[in-house]
Amino acid sequence: MSNNFELFRDLINQENLYMEEGRNEDGSSFFRVEQRLKSGGSVILAVNFYTNDDLVEIYVFNIAEIRDAYKKETALKLINELNREYRYSKFTLENDSVNSTYCMMFEDNFNPSLVLRQLILALNSAEDAYPKFMKVAWA
Repeated sequence: MSNNFELFRDLINQENLYMEEGRNEDGSSFFRVEQRLKSGGSVILAVNFYTNDDLVEIYVFNIAEIRDAYKKETALKLINELNREYRYSKFTLENDSVNSTYCMMFEDNFNPSLVLRQLILALNSAEDAYPKFMKVAWA
């Protein structure tokens, strides 16, 4: 478990935020929580901490499901548009699920508040993108 993981845990406890803790097979540790979107969907927010303390990755999983092969091309075009629009979130389509990621690098300057703010920005971008993906899914 990394020192940055512990610092982030301290912050979310101080802020009275609940996030489930876990460990990945590669030894990295994570926090995750399900979050309802204002527009009706539900996503999984996750913050992954690597053992070397240099990298933190923020994920938003299950923004939308695009199962129809004909709609995937339209979804990929939308993903390209969103990736040009958002600097802090990279949208992907993996196994029929639209997700977003953001990677942060720290060199002895970790700031847990910055990670929490970035997590909120990632949630906001998912909130904004959700109706756009629903238009594709329901078209």
